[in-house]
Amino acid sequence: MKFSKAKTIVLVGTIIALFVASSIAVQPMNTDAIQPVFTLVAKTNGGGVRPDYLNFLKQHLARIGITVDVIVQDWPTFVYELIIYRDFDICYVGLQGGGADPDFTGVYDENGSLNLFGYDTSMDWDDELGTGKNEWYMKQGTVIMPPDSEERVEHYWEWQQYLMDEICPLQPTFAPKNYIALWGNLEGYNFSDGLVQSWGKMFWDGSHTGQQNPNEIVITDAAWSDLNPLFQDDTSSARISTATMDPLIWYDADLSVWPHLADSYEMINDTHLRIHVRDGIEWPDAGGFTNQGFDIHDVYFTFFAWKYVSNDKHLWDWVKEMKIIDDNTLDVFIDGDPDTPENEPYAPFLPAISTRILPEHYLNQTQLSDGVTPDILDDSWNTFATNCFGTGLFEISAFTEGVETILTINEDCWRLDPDLIDDKDLNWDERFGDFSGGLNQLRIRIIPDLQTALLEFEAGKVDIYGITWNSEKRYELIEDPDFDVQSDTVYSYGFYGYNMRESRDHIGSRDPCPLDESMTIGLAVRKAISYATDRQEINEVVHRGEYTISDTPLYPKMGVWNNPNIVRYNHDLDKARYYMTIAGYNVDYTIPNPGFTYWMTFSAIVIVAAVSVFSIRKKKK
Repeated sequence: MKFSKAKTIVLVGTIIALFVASSIAVQPMNTDAIQPVFTLVAKTNGGGVRPDYLNFLKQHLARIGITVDVIVQDWPTFVYELIIYRDFDICYVGLQGGGADPDFTGVYDENGSLNLFGYDTSMDWDDELGTGKNEWYMKQGTVIMPPDSEERVEHYWEWQQYLMDEICPLQPTFAPKNYIALWGNLEGYNFSDGLVQSWGKMFWDGSHTGQQNPNEIVITDAAWSDLNPLFQDDTSSARISTATMDPLIWYDADLSVWPHLADSYEMINDTHLRIHVRDGIEWPDAGGFTNQGFDIHDVYFTFFAWKYVSNDKHLWDWVKEMKIIDDNTLDVFIDGDPDTPENEPYAPFLPAISTRILPEHYLNQTQLSDGVTPDILDDSWNTFATNCFGTGLFEISAFTEGVETILTINEDCWRLDPDLIDDKDLNWDERFGDFSGGLNQLRIRIIPDLQTALLEFEAGKVDIYGITWNSEKRYELIEDPDFDVQSDTVYSYGFYGYNMRESRDHIGSRDPCPLDESMTIGLAVRKAISYATDRQEINEVVHRGEYTISDTPLYPKMGVWNNPNIVRYNHDLDKARYYMTIAGYNVDYTIPNPGFTYWMTFSAIVIVAAVSVFSIRKKKK
């Protein structure tokens, strides 16, 4: 293929023009440290990998002219630093616990006890709202009803975007994962769903070394202490009560909410909840009671017990009043602020009513002198604490202290009754399976020593085993075809927290940026730090890439509540130096001039066009 002379000139001219334009538009960036422009103090506690996080931060911020003084403290000193002294610019901390509701009041609001960042409403005051915009978002999120509505989900999406883009109080980093190992011939188990929800989908595809009973699953745990949910403080006890008892509503792994013992719940108004429970569910025969049907009295009793006799009474302060309408209907009146005369909405109540429902007929046999409050010293309460029962999938069939607890399938469980689960809205088979796998027993061996339990697992005497604690063994099992390893992100995450108080130079400055007066210097510096931090590198080096990188101010595990399109501060030195530059700091970065670049590109095109026309005319002559 041959080009004419004119076409050749046009082609060469175009290449030259584009090269000139691109050379002007793009400035190569130096990733080495540059001349320091100011110093920040970063603090965390020792005893783990957090000092490593700060040392990486020190390296990364040197590339944008920020020197970091790293200070590692013991845990008590660091806690005082966070909540009292606050003599730091950056801290590395983590949050954990909770997670079913997106209300993080206490962390990101002005008067929150965990407001490490120094947010106050003067940072984003809105005259129309009469408060800071972030403060408004947080308060409004607690009153939107229903609590699992699309409107509330979208509200929290908007809040997350606003907080991270317009305030930027932190750079989220990682959420750790838990790991579970299982023998490879066990089908249908899903770590995220959990053992109880996976049970109806599970079956053995053949047998494995050391396996004794093809109809059971064997796991290990520490010894349990109290099987009554009202007083539990350990996961071993909660595991058994969760297997034997049912909640009113059910949270799937993605935090979508489904009716369970309740067949429906509705908001009559913003402070009036109505709960309807299912017909046809029976309690197991126990304590001399037979043929006891589950009804709304069990729900009323459970809520009352949580509010007045449990170890967590404060979690039920939102319950103002309850009224039984009939055997299947309960009205609950909500008051999110008892200090005002009117009932106030309180959207974060939903996780509370997902509690396991107690048998009123068994635990309410005697009352205190008021004739209302149950007598928890009654023998029935002592028995229930060591041999709980409920409407759940399992029942306790045997217990040998220090050895094992055996749970067997309750054949009369309502979950196995096709007539009771024949509800298309429940999506039952997909969520819980059809229970055709033949499994009928769960044996929980009490082996608190992790190494001993691991040896029993490898010998085939245990079927499913938590392997988070031993990464080297986990890698071995991943490569071994006899085993399967699954992971699940936990309700926890760590972050670099920025001290935005005005007393902190640079990172907390409220002065407008010299090159962009719509943004404060402090916000620009915080954005620069966020973009300069290479979380991917830290994850690879410290955690072999296993942790989940987080971008939201909520736990990454919070499913539907996390904004999928939130601003992400992925490692980008160009953007980091851009924000440092508009904040007025000299970091050897030239902000591209779009007008100049476009003019040069346009000029190059004009030149090419002129050369082309000249060449064509010359050819004609």
